[in-house]
Amino acid sequence: MSDTSETFFTTVGCMDGRVQEPVAEFGRRMFDAKFSDTITEAGLVGLLGENPKQSLLDSIKQKLNISIEKHHSKGILIHGHEECAASNAVSDELHIEDVKKSVEKIKELTNGKVSVIGLFVKRSSSDPKIWEALEV
Repeated sequence: MSDTSETFFTTVGCMDGRVQEPVAEFGRRMFDAKFSDTITEAGLVGLLGENPKQSLLDSIKQKLNISIEKHHSKGILIHGHEECAASNAVSDELHIEDVKKSVEKIKELTNGKVSVIGLFVKRSSSDPKIWEALEV
């Protein structure tokens, strides 16, 4: 169990290290929380968006329950990103649709206990070395 002074939010998305910090920054601002519980898998929103295996859903649900019930997560961010090298190497438009489908799937798994927000992470147009998380 977390200390009552510790605040959490949850992220669900791709394991790609380039996107973790922009997603965490977004979550800290959005939920006024310090710590991120992270649930990752290569191309996760692609897997969730298209008829996911029950074993995957069960695993994610178990982790979400820990985050919500034990860490009192303030909300969940579902994220996909451009330049995905995994199983979701599709156009940005299709990837964003997978994020939206994944948001609905996670809402089902959590029974609306906390808010669920979709993000798409991409390179900044002003500096391609910087990655930014945008709500979709």
